[in-house]
Amino acid sequence: MEVNRQPESAYSASSVQPAAPGMMKRWLLGGWSERLFWTCLAVMVWQWIVMLEPYWYDETIAMSRDALLMIWGVSVLFPRQFFGRLLIGLPLVLRLIYMELVHNHLWIEDGSRWERLQAFHPYIWFVIGIWLCYEALNQIVRGPGRIIMWLLVQVAVFGILDSFTEDILWDQVAWIVGAALVWLIGLHFSQMKHSYPEMKRTSLRYLLQMAVSAIAVIALIITVGVSVPGLEPILTDPYTAWTNRNGTGGTFVDRIVSNVTGTGATSPTTSGYSNHDSQLGDGFQLDYQPVMTVTSEARGYWRGEAKDIYTGQGWVDARREERLEPMSLGERFEADDAPSKRIQTKEIIQTVQIQSDQVYPVLFGMYSVAAVEELEGGDPDGLSWNGRESEVRYVGRGAARYPISYTIVSHVPIVSEQELRAALPSEAPDSAYLQLPDRLPARVVDLARSLTEGETNNYDKAKKIEQYLRTQFTYTNVPNISKRTSDDFVDGFLFEVKEGYCDYFSTSMAVMLRSVGVPTRWVKGYAPGAREGSDPTMMTGSFDPDEGGRFRVTNADAHSWVEVYMGEYGWVSFEPTPGFSMPSPEQAEEQEPDKPAEQEEETQPEVKEEKKASKPEEETALPAWVITAARSIVGAVVLGAIAWLVWQWGQAGFSLRWPRTFRRRISPNERVVLETELWLSYCRLRGLRKEPHETVREAAFRWSEGQQELEASLQVIVPLFEQAKYSGEPLEQADVARFREAVRQFRRVRKR
Repeated sequence: MEVNRQPESAYSASSVQPAAPGMMKRWLLGGWSERLFWTCLAVMVWQWIVMLEPYWYDETIAMSRDALLMIWGVSVLFPRQFFGRLLIGLPLVLRLIYMELVHNHLWIEDGSRWERLQAFHPYIWFVIGIWLCYEALNQIVRGPGRIIMWLLVQVAVFGILDSFTEDILWDQVAWIVGAALVWLIGLHFSQMKHSYPEMKRTSLRYLLQMAVSAIAVIALIITVGVSVPGLEPILTDPYTAWTNRNGTGGTFVDRIVSNVTGTGATSPTTSGYSNHDSQLGDGFQLDYQPVMTVTSEARGYWRGEAKDIYTGQGWVDARREERLEPMSLGERFEADDAPSKRIQTKEIIQTVQIQSDQVYPVLFGMYSVAAVEELEGGDPDGLSWNGRESEVRYVGRGAARYPISYTIVSHVPIVSEQELRAALPSEAPDSAYLQLPDRLPARVVDLARSLTEGETNNYDKAKKIEQYLRTQFTYTNVPNISKRTSDDFVDGFLFEVKEGYCDYFSTSMAVMLRSVGVPTRWVKGYAPGAREGSDPTMMTGSFDPDEGGRFRVTNADAHSWVEVYMGEYGWVSFEPTPGFSMPSPEQAEEQEPDKPAEQEEETQPEVKEEKKASKPEEETALPAWVITAARSIVGAVVLGAIAWLVWQWGQAGFSLRWPRTFRRRISPNERVVLETELWLSYCRLRGLRKEPHETVREAAFRWSEGQQELEASLQVIVPLFEQAKYSGEPLEQADVARFREAVRQFRRVRKR
């Protein structure tokens, strides 16, 4: 008995072991269509999160994005096992929320168990809500009809939001449409495999051919869409009509003239403090809605945030290096890179009264803020100090979203040009302040080097680039971005667009200085605004440190500038934008005033428009609408031709022999043989496969046994093919026509 058990156990082991790799292979390679559907759905949900960026906190957006990526990964591993997704995904999601809470300094390390649990609120509900929507959509959106319906709903929602809000969401619409197309192609291929299991061995070829066709059509659509210039819509969308009525948008005629002459582009947004700066460059209309009034002992720039990572399109924070400290009212703080103790500073007190409903991530004040003395209508526990960027961060909770007023104390350095020129070169306090994209065009670096050649100190290098930007480029809030072909924002401004507003000038100066080894950071906030009781159009080049007043700041005063690191003098501000002057406690003669025509603030568009209108218009032989119509017609014809060719290729079974049918010098016999091969490719994709050992007649006989309705057309196709290939007797063109008619009849019967 024992002798017999050993072979039995050995046999059992040998029979079980190969099954495990087979199960693993089926688990990993099977269900590809479900994994594709989960991926397409994740792309769509991601666009909704992007749409919510202006309305949610940054930490909520970060958690939602990371959670969606994690949920997608679990769904790809377990596309059909809900409990597998739940058991693996839930602990990972909880761990993710915890890590984000710690990263954003929202985790109470020494708190009680209940306080730690409360820290997950409300973020866990957002994440779970996204997960539930993700799961529900995967169950509801099944079949091509529901996919198309879901696509239309999303396009309608994003279109409405694009029209009624300041958000530009057409990039998200493009991603959604692309994901839906991929979803439909994958669903079609899955249904084909289910309906015609015989096509298993040709599935890869069919998938590749379908992918090539889809990519060709999509590429053509994108090419036509990009090349055809925009037309003014016949009906104005509701949001634009509302802004025009309130004086924040241009007139219909102005926009038509702008589009036809090419002197500008339609501005979809209004001026104001932006929460996101990763994509710069769009035009805007000036918005004169009040933001705040500042009662200050001196006039200055009301500094908000500083950013250090230039992406090639805009600015982001190096959040991994950010260190926030809790801040109490009256407590004094010093920036990490503050001027040395020997540098003279002046203490300036500012009282800010907020007149806007917008929620800001910082408190505004002159550089560098040293303390927050008073806070009304806000949460004192929401204050934190970012010494690295010299920012007073604010995160309100509950009803206290943002204070209605606060008093700030700033220590403003008082330095002269001679002192800054004599400053010893010093290393950047952080490598991020010298960061540049890997693909920064070389001509940007070459220009910066040529401008600063011969300068021996960082101050003169900064002044050279500052004056170059102020004198060689034109200020406008509606730059003609159609001139830009470069992938880099700064390169496009310096060499192609050559006009823009503060973001163009400040970003260019920061990047150019970095390219010659000078540490910089990009700063945004508000220009001084209009002093109450004085002419609001006047901006002097300097001011008396004892001169104060009450300044009225509007959305039109939103501004950006550059800070350059000067060693023991800390960070020094520079103003590269024409028409603006940086207030500082220097002597007036140390800073050249601008020409009178350039002394307007960003809030004076009338003179700017006159300056723009004086530019010579490009001569064109034909009206713009004629060129646009011609391009549209050509694009439609080309698109129709491509669609027809793809359809014809599909009728030939996507065979690589199909292009040979366009040869003119081919005999009727050769044409019948060629088209029979294409017909067999079509049959193979429809599940009617001719086996290698079969002749055409044998395969046709086998097919007609189960489908008698095919017999009539097969009785024409097979004899003509055999005559063309084997008999040696020449066929006539009438025989070719009869063959093609039989093939068409065969296809019609197969589609029933």
